[in-house]
Amino acid sequence: MKHRPLLFTALALTATVLASPATTATAAPSPSAEAPKVQGDPAPADKAGLRIVKTDPEGQPAPGAAFQLLDSAGKTLAEGKIGSDGKLAFSDLASGVVRLKETASGSPLLGTVPDQNVVVAPGEPKVLAITDPYKSAGLTLKVTDKATGKGLAGAIVNIAPKDAKDDKGAFTLTTGPDGTAKAPLPVGRKTGSAYTATETKAPDGYRLETTPVEITAKPGAETTVAFTNAATTKPTEEPTGKPTAKPTGDPTAQPMPTSSSSTGTGEPSDAVSPPSSTEIGTATSTPTAPDAKPEGSLAHTGADSTNGWLLAIGGLLLAAGGGAVYAARRRKNDESETGTGQHRRTDDN
Repeated sequence: MKHRPLLFTALALTATVLASPATTATAAPSPSAEAPKVQGDPAPADKAGLRIVKTDPEGQPAPGAAFQLLDSAGKTLAEGKIGSDGKLAFSDLASGVVRLKETASGSPLLGTVPDQNVVVAPGEPKVLAITDPYKSAGLTLKVTDKATGKGLAGAIVNIAPKDAKDDKGAFTLTTGPDGTAKAPLPVGRKTGSAYTATETKAPDGYRLETTPVEITAKPGAETTVAFTNAATTKPTEEPTGKPTAKPTGDPTAQPMPTSSSSTGTGEPSDAVSPPSSTEIGTATSTPTAPDAKPEGSLAHTGADSTNGWLLAIGGLLLAAGGGAVYAARRRKNDESETGTGQHRRTDDN
């Protein structure tokens, strides 16, 4: 029984421990590891909140986008992703200015928005609507020779949204040395946006292609528009026979005759040639013929025509003189013979 006081003492200590409240030590989470509060939870009175509503250009929720909140020094304060409902909430933020950065759009069709500063304050969370644009389509313009397929430089093509008013959103492209040009095309619909390409200036030496080309630009996709131009017609032969010097003769001179005398030989014809006789003689010298001209050469000048006429007239005068001398000789001989015969007949009588 001597140990009974010890037993009562032990029981009393056990009852005291069970009656006292329990305590635990937990480490405070770091700001970067702290997950955002569930949307709809009320923020503490001295803390601020931010709620993001994310959509695509057609107003549909765009889940999967990733955002970060940064302080003025670029340190990450919080981060998270847009849920299936297109929303993301940040809470327990210190009031002031934070930097919002979209690190991923969550879709291969969507782009991201630029970074922006957001002012947050205690009370109800600030609501920020963000619409990610569709990614631009890549446009490649090609202008080629219709016959050879070679790229043509210097073509100007106007690109305009189809059915746009006042040429809003239109721009021009000019092909380079390889006959191509590239540019991004903004896209406003998930199924694509329609554009019209029209050639406004043809390459040098080519006809303008007047038929427009329709383009469908889809988000993030590559598209090509092509024009083929036909070369303008050129003469097959250049004109020939242009005079190398101005004519020196009188433009009023008569053209050269087509008879044999035009050849410049100066020889009289057989009809007027005198008979061969030692009494009257013949012309032994004939005019020298001018040098023959090659075929296809330029027309004779006025000086050549004058020389030819002089030679021809000289030949005719020589022939006429010879004929006159011959006729005079014959007439004299006839008269002499007639007189002698009459005298003989007189003697006989």
